[in-house]
Amino acid sequence: MKVSVIGVGTLGSCIAYELAVKGIVDELVLVDVALDVVVGHRYDILQAVAIRGKPRIKVGDYSDIDGSDVVIVSAGKPRTKDTVSRMQLAEDNARIIAGVARKLLESRIESTFITLTNPVDVMNYLLYRMLGLPRYRFMGCGCQLDSARFRLILSEEFSLPLDEIEGYVIGEHGEHQIPLYSRVKIGGKPFEVPVECRARIESRLLSFALEVIRRKGATVYGPAHHTVELVESILFDQKRLFCCSSIIDLDGLEEVSIGVPVIVGRGGVEEVLRWDLAKEEYDAFVEAARTLYGYEHRILETITEEH
Repeated sequence: MKVSVIGVGTLGSCIAYELAVKGIVDELVLVDVALDVVVGHRYDILQAVAIRGKPRIKVGDYSDIDGSDVVIVSAGKPRTKDTVSRMQLAEDNARIIAGVARKLLESRIESTFITLTNPVDVMNYLLYRMLGLPRYRFMGCGCQLDSARFRLILSEEFSLPLDEIEGYVIGEHGEHQIPLYSRVKIGGKPFEVPVECRARIESRLLSFALEVIRRKGATVYGPAHHTVELVESILFDQKRLFCCSSIIDLDGLEEVSIGVPVIVGRGGVEEVLRWDLAKEEYDAFVEAARTLYGYEHRILETITEEH
């Protein structure tokens, strides 16, 4: 099993560390322009797993990614406390992701890709369009983290055991996220979230990432853990349910990357689930899709014109 990480900063290095200590890969390739830093990360991770002796970890270039089962893309400018919207990063990070894609094309790499660079939906779409591989090989890790945040908020709001809560968020990993109140369950039983509490829940859900960033500088453990769970589901064909950004067609919109419930296995996104939603949830989802479609196609057009 071989996994490559492109962009080995705070988040990318945490993902590499968790993959290594779990021992679920045989080979780990780390690619980053900051060579000295990534060499430091390699040695640090190796010292954590040296007694076990697995995996092999290499600081490499794009040619070393060839043969990877999964490629994780976290290169780009990170969100800061001053970045109110992830879309503020779109143009700068699109140029970085376009550069990554061109390097990957030189090596004709065919892997399953997990995108983490913000704005996740837009960058996942851009990577898909530039690499030209089947859509099921691309997923953005965003709404799974939003779903975890939703569950945590519900736990704190209603003093409920966190491990008994089932709750999901779809849509954009950003302003147009949609918490699915119609599918909330506690201990396997439907739970009606009071209407008067929903605005407060949504406000906190939307600002939760910035709350962490303002306190400690970055969101790391949450996105890293959910990314590694995606990797596990791919490598071991677990066919698990995730909410993640996938390339879909919807209501006349062809090829939009947006957070949806999917089954992830060895083949990447193996199935997009069609859940019955409340009307207001579906309407909000369609609106989010239309908004993202506009962003994604404008960014692609800008990158194409620049080159």
